[in-house]
Amino acid sequence: MKKHLLLVIILLAFKIITYSQAQAYESKIDYQKTMQPAAVIELPYKTDVVEDAIKDYMVKKGFKTSSAKGFNVLRGFKLDDADEGLSDLYFKVDRKKKDKDYSVVTLLATKANGDILARPATDSTGQMDKAKSLLNKLAPYIEAHNTDVEVNAQQDVLKKAQKKLDGYISDSSDLEKKIRNIQLDAEQNKSDVTKATRDMESALSADDDTKNKAKKKMNKLLDEQDNISKKLRKAQANLAETKGYLKNQYAEVDKQQQVLDALKSKKIN
Repeated sequence: MKKHLLLVIILLAFKIITYSQAQAYESKIDYQKTMQPAAVIELPYKTDVVEDAIKDYMVKKGFKTSSAKGFNVLRGFKLDDADEGLSDLYFKVDRKKKDKDYSVVTLLATKANGDILARPATDSTGQMDKAKSLLNKLAPYIEAHNTDVEVNAQQDVLKKAQKKLDGYISDSSDLEKKIRNIQLDAEQNKSDVTKATRDMESALSADDDTKNKAKKKMNKLLDEQDNISKKLRKAQANLAETKGYLKNQYAEVDKQQQVLDALKSKKIN
């Protein structure tokens, strides 16, 4: 279990390091059969998580996204506080090739209500640097959102593990109660056999009918004794098996709790 937790911590640390090293860069993207310069950043999170994080960030800034030509578009956005003009932002999030857990975020920025295809060849306003800066600013927000998603998912895993544990606890309790009842039946049967033995001894001098009745009763009690012994062995075997499952499930719940604690610690840090 300690090895498993260590592996989880290593993986989380690797993701944090990877995220901290992620920096936006300039690239080109195919837009309406033209290659357009764009700001790009690669992040170690799934595309749906990244898209939701960007939308959530923009909603909190008072913006809503619309769709156009495969992009999520935000209109009338200030790329930075010193920016005098407004910009339209075209976001696109794609899964990185051969790595479904990585996303490539592309940002095309143009003047508000401007045509991307009509953008000047030279970036005299520093719009590209501002777009890269925005992506770098978004990265920690996306990372935090991803952690929230992981925490919520892990809480569900923990709940399922706890529910399974509760089931084993209930089964164990039921079996222990069943064993106690069987043992009571065994004690009663033992007492009945003792009484039947005395009755048979008393019937030695009685008529054949009385002897046969006493013998028949004894045989019935002995058969019942065998059945009770079989029930007891089966219940005890089931309890031992359930106790084994219970022990393993306690360990599983503890493991999942530690994973959750590690994720929450990552969020705090």
